Amino acid sequence: MSAYRFSVIVPAKEMTHEQILDVTDALGHSGCTDASIRGHASGMELLFERTADSLEAAISSAIADVSQAGFTVSQIELEPEAIAG
Repeated sequence: MSAYRFSVIVPAKEMTHEQILDVTDALGHSGCTDASIRGHASGMELLFERTADSLEAAISSAIADVSQAGFTVSQIELEPEAIAG
């Protein structure tokens, strides 16, 4: 298995500190303990470093975990080296 780095973008409105903590808890409980959260022009960006058999498996499981936490994924962003060779 390899570790894959990618970002999951989730639409969200501006949040209070308490709301951010609630989001962090919900994501952690759904399996997103390998992601860090930061702001994004479209809402939230979840920066994943996920171990899986393939990039596709890593992304699919991340989307499933984010969805289980009650959020909708609007896009996936990859670094160029994630898709090279």
